[in-house]
Amino acid sequence: MGSRKEKRRLASATAFCFFFYFAQSLARNVYGTLSPFLVEHYHTSLSESSLFTMAENVGFIAVMLLVTVIADRLDKAWLMFGLSAVYGAVLLFMGTAPSLTLFLVTLVITGMLGRYMDTLCTAYISDLYGERRSSYMSWLLVIFYVGSTLAPNLNTLIIEGLGKPWNVTYLVCGTVMAGGAALFLADLLVLKKPVTVTEQIRKKDSAGKVSVLDIVKNRNMAVLAFSYILVSVSNYFTSQLILYLSMTDPAVYDTATRGFIATAGSLGLVVGSALFVWISRHMRAHRYLAMEMLITFAGSVLGLLINRPVPWMIIRFLSNAIGGGSFTARTLLCCEEFPTRSSSAIALVSLASGIASIFSTPLLNLLAEAVSFEFAMFLSLFFNLGSWALIRFGFRPHAPAPESA
Repeated sequence: MGSRKEKRRLASATAFCFFFYFAQSLARNVYGTLSPFLVEHYHTSLSESSLFTMAENVGFIAVMLLVTVIADRLDKAWLMFGLSAVYGAVLLFMGTAPSLTLFLVTLVITGMLGRYMDTLCTAYISDLYGERRSSYMSWLLVIFYVGSTLAPNLNTLIIEGLGKPWNVTYLVCGTVMAGGAALFLADLLVLKKPVTVTEQIRKKDSAGKVSVLDIVKNRNMAVLAFSYILVSVSNYFTSQLILYLSMTDPAVYDTATRGFIATAGSLGLVVGSALFVWISRHMRAHRYLAMEMLITFAGSVLGLLINRPVPWMIIRFLSNAIGGGSFTARTLLCCEEFPTRSSSAIALVSLASGIASIFSTPLLNLLAEAVSFEFAMFLSLFFNLGSWALIRFGFRPHAPAPESA
């Protein structure tokens, strides 16, 4: 009977992890297509929006530092409830269309909360399933991409379909998040939280306390952090591709064509994240990372050399379909390295990436202006090749876990 109840607790905790991961994806991605309405409502300039984007990145670094210090010291189930309750309240406040200053502050806060929720749900899934974490974590990424795909459609439905003002979108997102928090509280009080695999490990190994310094000094974590820094620099290629194509030949790469290329890439990510559920059962995460980096590098270089619309659509779809699980693969490696400090391990690698992201794009843009845009695009891809070399020759995998039935 106890075993059956524990299975129900595990299933319930997993379902809420998936729900909150979807809800934070929806809330984080509505901002992009709402920006024209926000500019009109608050009479803001483009430069003000750019400054806020930088502030959000700084907020991301701050919250990752916080995760590193406290996340693994607190109960993740109750932390997830508290985080979702605050998140829902802030979203509902944004739905009241507050003053510009308050709106920007709350947008920074929700950006931080979203990143924290992302890390927390992933780490909690790792704690719940231990060595069986890979498939569940892969499905988290699928759910994230579904949420990010639905976010613009939610804006369209509310603003154009129902004729409501832009702020109603935040009221809907806040209601979804706050409603989930209330249901999760009831679940924790009535059904109780499950015993995690991590708790079982800690009971068996009372001397196995891991500090943040232990994570920093670990060879594999250093390799993952530095490789992710290089990947962050190479992401310049992805973020600037549409702008690059529009400047290369505006007649060939018109608005519709650029939209098709971007859509092909987005569809590839959805397919790739779902495909990794299967790949993770047949290939170790570090081997997958090395493979997808080489394929992405080769495909992107080929795209720059050919530079035609249809090949770009095919290349963007295939590259993302093959590499769509890369984020999950890195997260898996962090959790495998430090299963009892999963949040801290994920946060430290993400922190390295976040710092690199702040500086890499401005520096490469300066290089593009000084030399050429094409040179900056090619150069950024070679950082991806450097990341491959680090994983391929620097990462030392542990013995594979026994196969579970």
